[in-house]
Amino acid sequence: MSFEAIGNRTHARMIDHFAIWVRSTFLQGPGGRTYTLVGGAVVLWASWPALATIAFPAPPFLVLGCSALVGFFFSYLLAVRQNQTKTFFSVRLRTMVFVAVGLMGNNAFYLAAISRIGPAEANVVHYLWPVFLVALASILHRRSPSLLQTIGIALGFCGVAVALSPQMGTSLDLFGVLLGASGALTFAIYSVGRSFARVETNVVGPSLALAGIGALMAHIVFEPLYWPTNGQWAAIVLMGIGPFTVANIFWDKATRTGSAATISSLAFLTPLAAITLLAVLGLGAVTAATVAGALLAITGAFLSSRS
Repeated sequence: MSFEAIGNRTHARMIDHFAIWVRSTFLQGPGGRTYTLVGGAVVLWASWPALATIAFPAPPFLVLGCSALVGFFFSYLLAVRQNQTKTFFSVRLRTMVFVAVGLMGNNAFYLAAISRIGPAEANVVHYLWPVFLVALASILHRRSPSLLQTIGIALGFCGVAVALSPQMGTSLDLFGVLLGASGALTFAIYSVGRSFARVETNVVGPSLALAGIGALMAHIVFEPLYWPTNGQWAAIVLMGIGPFTVANIFWDKATRTGSAATISSLAFLTPLAAITLLAVLGLGAVTAATVAGALLAITGAFLSSRS
């Protein structure tokens, strides 16, 4: 046998061993299921800022209400296909209220922040939620953050400061920053709350009906009536199916099968992927400061999630 053939065989064996390691580490077992679920959520969430930007300037509550109802009908069709309609409507009212408020509050704050500080910047601020998640988990467990976690939390806030540095001065909208941070805190609270529920029932789909009705009522009361264009309707429908429904179903299952540290460390890639998509589609002014801030926020989220 020639040296070339031996080399090719060795290379093939290395690839096989790597494939086995990937399957055993990421795709099999409880830990592998968590990796897969959060990975799917991250990919879908990365499209959320781009879709929200396309839907702009449609009022936030209108966008959320319509996308939530689209998500509800999509989830119901999935339940019908899986013969789980009885289970679909068996979710307790208080659980539905908690999920609806968590998802609506998170996304409403984010959409409102987009119009004030820009989609890329709002995305960086919103992804303080992994930092908030770890901080809340430490408080609930009555455990002080480690040195590494403290450094990560500090880097997360430094990343936000860097991303917003071009706007600092007369053009920085502090209320917009507060809106983005409020969305991050809301989602962190929602994730911690759902981590205590170990039931395998899909609570996201049924809760979206309640969330959609509530958001549309808020649109009628607080916002001027608006009819979206065809492009905005397309973005709303895609938002309802992808990042709003399937991603949150994945995330809800992940929070009940994995640890806060695991899921937050995997979710840290979302802001960079979202910013990249915004830049590729030309939907937002992605500056060097925004990218640098996102990288700092990602590093902070990763470090803060380390136990």
